[in-house]
Amino acid sequence: MDEAGHPSEADVAATADARAGRALVEARVALCTPEEQAAFWEAVGRCFGGGKPPEIQGDA
Repeated sequence: MDEAGHPSEADVAATADARAGRALVEARVALCTPEEQAAFWEAVGRCFGGGKPPEIQGDA
């Protein structure tokens, strides 16, 4: 939690719903071709400014 009592990104990512959602996304992305995966992560980067999650950096 931050000083104002709001959950941090790590706090939110640790929830059961977030973990389940991430697992679904990872499973779907795993079914994609490398080109589709690259397009997906490019879109994520445009929308959220982050691109690939740190543990996926260097893949593709």
